[in-house]
Amino acid sequence: SMQAMNKTRRIMEEGGTSFSNAFVTTPMCCPSRSSMLTGKYVHNHNTYTNNENCSSMSWQRQHEPRTFGVYLNNTGYRTAFFGKYLNEYNGSYVPAGWREWLGLVKNSRFYNYTLSRNGVREKHGAQYPQDYLTDLITAESIRYFRSSKRVYPHRPVLMVLSHAAPHGPEDSAPQYSTAFPNASQHITPSYNYAPNQDKHWIMRYTGPMKPIHMEFTNVLQRKRLQTLLSVDDSVEKLYNMLVETGELENTYVIYTSDHGYHIGQFGLVKGKSMPYEFDIRVPFFIRGPNVEQGSM
Repeated sequence: SMQAMNKTRRIMEEGGTSFSNAFVTTPMCCPSRSSMLTGKYVHNHNTYTNNENCSSMSWQRQHEPRTFGVYLNNTGYRTAFFGKYLNEYNGSYVPAGWREWLGLVKNSRFYNYTLSRNGVREKHGAQYPQDYLTDLITAESIRYFRSSKRVYPHRPVLMVLSHAAPHGPEDSAPQYSTAFPNASQHITPSYNYAPNQDKHWIMRYTGPMKPIHMEFTNVLQRKRLQTLLSVDDSVEKLYNMLVETGELENTYVIYTSDHGYHIGQFGLVKGKSMPYEFDIRVPFFIRGPNVEQGSM
């Protein structure tokens, strides 16, 4: 997917350091996000699936008070979170540690969703661009950063922009709806390589895809890449804002994801949660003070 994001690659690859072997331990939204927030393995925070213990009362009591947002907030950072949080987050409260909170209620949507804005539920419709989640996250985060630096010029800021893209329902911005007509990045050596008798039982019973399934993977790849063009714009807008405010050389920017994805690999039509490289490998870039530029 990074091949489609030229602006992000220019800003993060050329301007920072790329980690070519970045992996998650549990390639599923809520377990992986819970690990990213707390630094704990799944067997320690006990969020094993997107339903079981995801944003549960025990998570809220035991683990949510110990996220990196809490610790940075306690050291004086002005902390802010924008976008998708945990799949079962119901919007009824603001998680500890976040001074500014704009959290998506439940799972990924691009339109017709509800946000929790500092504890107040806010419904959004289907108008572009004002309701399009990727653009809204970008605009709100830029607004927060500028106002924070204006009112508290010497206070450090931590912002998390948690985009839904390229998650389903894969609604692209209208100007990108015809992009990548011949996308083929998903046609890797393991594409439709099935069955696999040397792997675990699901792989042994998963046969080759039918032509209709292969055509679906082509459509899905196009739609996912189209959504990422708005994320690419988001990274560029944030970068330009840091330049304009004079904060670029004083800011660490980290870009990564909660998991990979398979689109036809080993005959699996779509999804994640498999213990193979296509699901556990993620992009990981960092740029900022004393981070070597253009290195890997």
